[in-house]
Amino acid sequence: MTTAAVVLLAVAYAAVAALLLYLLSSGRGGMVPKMAVIIVVSGLYIGTWFGYRDMTGWATPEPLPRDFRLLWVNIDEPPKSSGRDGYIYYWIRELDVAGIAKGPPRAHRIAWSELAAQTAEQALTALESGDQLNGRLSRNLLSEGSAERQDSAGVDYAGQESVSGTGGGEIGIKFVVVPPPTLPAKAAR
Repeated sequence: MTTAAVVLLAVAYAAVAALLLYLLSSGRGGMVPKMAVIIVVSGLYIGTWFGYRDMTGWATPEPLPRDFRLLWVNIDEPPKSSGRDGYIYYWIRELDVAGIAKGPPRAHRIAWSELAAQTAEQALTALESGDQLNGRLSRNLLSEGSAERQDSAGVDYAGQESVSGTGGGEIGIKFVVVPPPTLPAKAAR
């Protein structure tokens, strides 16, 4: 949650308290100002609810950052019996320009598709085997056959995800195994 959102929620709660004190005070204002206060307070409650959703840890539908470290994946397939949508949840940390994970982990939610689920399943298998994965978004259209290619590190998981607001274009997610860190040699004793 950003600092601006925290400040906005604090101001919203202070405004609610002040407006309710005004409303409950005796002899002040007429019916019209009191009705306006009720409408404003109701709007603040709705705004607070949407701001509070970020504080509860719900996954964000915002786009994934371009480069990220994948911490975990959860695949929620759509049930065949209902019309409910399925989602894939990625728990990630954004990478800086040096490729080092920065900031707290964040849960992202993307719409479920067959190819995205296959990509997520492959990434989950690699995570369960102990590999660390970095992810990168690619704006190139990836074909079904390109999901099977290997990179120089030997492992490459590619997928597609349709992201709303991108003009219907496809986004590819490529996962690459992070090599273990190199440590300096120890001095001999």
